[in-house]
Amino acid sequence: MLACMAALGVAPRAWAHATSTSYLLIDAPRANGAIELRWDLAVHDLVWNVYIDKDYDGVVTWQEVQEARARYLEPAVLSQISLQRGDAACKLGVKDLALAERTGQNFLSVAFNVECPGAGALTVGGPLFTFGDAAQRVLLSMTRGQETLAGVISANEPLWTEPLRPSGWANFVRFLGEGVWHVLIGYDHIAFVLLLLLPSVLRPVNGKWQGAERLREVTRDIVTIVTAFTIAHSTTLALAVTGTVHLPTQPIEVAIAASIAVAGAINLLPRLSGLRLPLAFGFGFVHGFGFANALSEIDASGATLLPLLAGFNIGVEIAQLAIVSLVLPLIYLARRSRWYATGVMPLGSCALGAAGLVWMFQRI
Repeated sequence: MLACMAALGVAPRAWAHATSTSYLLIDAPRANGAIELRWDLAVHDLVWNVYIDKDYDGVVTWQEVQEARARYLEPAVLSQISLQRGDAACKLGVKDLALAERTGQNFLSVAFNVECPGAGALTVGGPLFTFGDAAQRVLLSMTRGQETLAGVISANEPLWTEPLRPSGWANFVRFLGEGVWHVLIGYDHIAFVLLLLLPSVLRPVNGKWQGAERLREVTRDIVTIVTAFTIAHSTTLALAVTGTVHLPTQPIEVAIAASIAVAGAINLLPRLSGLRLPLAFGFGFVHGFGFANALSEIDASGATLLPLLAGFNIGVEIAQLAIVSLVLPLIYLARRSRWYATGVMPLGSCALGAAGLVWMFQRI
């Protein structure tokens, strides 16, 4: 009970998979023709860098945007982005501002006037409000005639250069890394995986947890559950990214937090251990929609979408298996000790489940 109370008091705010992400959209039909450029920035990120919220009430109004436009907003945005065509820098100016909604959040959409004196491949760079923060991402989508190119700009890779031709392998490798990174910063996903792992080395006996006898049965249990979870979230990830199924972000975020609370509660009741498999499979569908939020705003299709989706999904699985590989040996060695079955497992489940409750109410 003390662990649960402590977790309720210190659990940080955690949105399912909503990271600090902005979106660059480029339309360049010809190598020497006109360019349309738009940058969508999350308002809650922008207010940390630009003086917009004049009354500091946490709500940015359209009037505040207009009042800050000339003095603060336009100079700040223009200082953060650069565009080059061939060997010549392009001149950028703010053409228009508009409010937009992405992944259930408010965004400011900035349209640019673009003047490029030369011809050739485009290169996009600049600080882009990342400021060396590894959690910041700029998802880029470029339309070039009938082709669609996708890319990611981050603090570690601050430049994106238009390739001569689309490379499925390059997209696969780039988004494989994004999948790994997305899990590692997804506290709620890690919490859910840990809650599935903690009782995997135990077995219910007369209403109490006892250590499993053999490694084979532990391995069979965790492989079955992880496989069910993987199949479920991979299915909904593909459905959501391809646009086959679309669900609003907030209910998904609430359901992901609820999955953590439910998993924590089941771990405290050995008689309900049989529900772990349907829990992993059922909530796996929900977690898949959470992963899809990271990719749903990328305008990719056909040959471009397949390597992007495959790379991201495999990256998610690599990170997930890494967590299992690190945790499982430790808890297997500790499974027969009294302090694990009556201490670490229930207290850890209680703390993580309580954090899930906090996140759920925050997201509601």
